[in-house]
Amino acid sequence: MTSTRDLPEAATPPALARPTPGRTARSFFLAGTMQGSRSGSAVLDQSYRLALRSCILDRMPRAVIHDPGVLMARWEAEHPADVRAAHAALAGSPVVRRRDLAPELVELTDMFHRLTLLAARSDVCVAWLPGHEPSMGTAAELLSAHRAGRTVVSITAMRQNLAVLACSTLILPDLDAFAEWLDQGGADA
Repeated sequence: MTSTRDLPEAATPPALARPTPGRTARSFFLAGTMQGSRSGSAVLDQSYRLALRSCILDRMPRAVIHDPGVLMARWEAEHPADVRAAHAALAGSPVVRRRDLAPELVELTDMFHRLTLLAARSDVCVAWLPGHEPSMGTAAELLSAHRAGRTVVSITAMRQNLAVLACSTLILPDLDAFAEWLDQGGADA
């Protein structure tokens, strides 16, 4: 199982990392709303992740997919339930200081930082932002990938959202437009 301490290096299995002769395997980071504006551990439907994965792999079978939904689920499975309890307890805290966080919450926030680093190390960051619901986590991943000079493709109706506009290489309306972009070789540019 992937160690969360060295996630960016360990997230790509060596067999998948080998490029096809004459063509480099591309890596994709699947950013998108998980929690959004929901409190506690409530999350948005994550089925879009499978749709994005399938869309990419149907066109680029050797692509390496970094899915923070899967990586977070693995991380949570490795950690006891006290992470959820400590996270839930934050709702009753009027002031939260990082230095005072329970160790399991420090690990959780460190995981978030490792995921944003992984977005910066991937060739393409694909951000799924349905409707007009902003996502602070996705914004951090977009910014990280943008600052690293990566291709950032946002699939959203939020064309006027400044974070999306400032960090995206390309803004597309839906999955069909993303598939068309892949078919035209956009990920290879």
